[in-house]
Amino acid sequence: MEMSPNTVSSSLAWSLWLLFLLTPVTVSSPTSETSLPVNITLLFDSGAPSYNLRNCSCSSDVRDCDEALANSLCRCHTVLRSALPSAGLREPGKLTVWMKEAWVFEELLNRSTVAHLRLSFCGIKPVDSQYLALVGLQSLRIHSAAPEAVYRNQEMTVTPDAGVAAEMEALSFDSTSAFHVTFLDVAVLNGLSPLKAYSVMGPSAAALSQNFPHISFNFLSNPLLMTYIYTVDVQIVNTLGINI
Repeated sequence: MEMSPNTVSSSLAWSLWLLFLLTPVTVSSPTSETSLPVNITLLFDSGAPSYNLRNCSCSSDVRDCDEALANSLCRCHTVLRSALPSAGLREPGKLTVWMKEAWVFEELLNRSTVAHLRLSFCGIKPVDSQYLALVGLQSLRIHSAAPEAVYRNQEMTVTPDAGVAAEMEALSFDSTSAFHVTFLDVAVLNGLSPLKAYSVMGPSAAALSQNFPHISFNFLSNPLLMTYIYTVDVQIVNTLGINI
């Protein structure tokens, strides 16, 4: 599959992962749906032939991938694909995205700034491995409607653990002041294995901006925290007898 020029490549993500000491982040079990707040922003692609986007504001949670219900219960309008912001979205609150087509990753989510993201895969064909760069991500919830999905609902809180926090403190930095970039492998939406993640201290934001010109690094002097969220090949893991 040919990668989009705006999509973070697999080799680069792995290189960044290997450059620094890996430290696991916190992974938690899915919480009750009743914990979701009101006024939820929901985005989903409308499919062929137009491949535009539906932008909905919902007063309560909507069942994953139920577009008819979303159009009935929420205030929705159509956004032309050509009108999507080239620099990605800026959503300080909670954002839910349903997707069936890969263009939603590349043209809508990549390079976006979002604090709390819920991704639902509503397609049938497995998602190919590719990487998104997300700025300021604090929590991630995954739902997969894929026929072969084993882990249909997963949740992760993206926070540095004591090791990374101590490393930043030794450098006289507060973890809350760090510029946080998350590299997400969208293959996690296939639901074939548990979510895995590591957080690392990266180079300066000024240095990384040279490799990621499409990300807006607003605070170039701040320390950089990078999180890599990925999935594993279950067949290989089972062959090797590794406990995941």
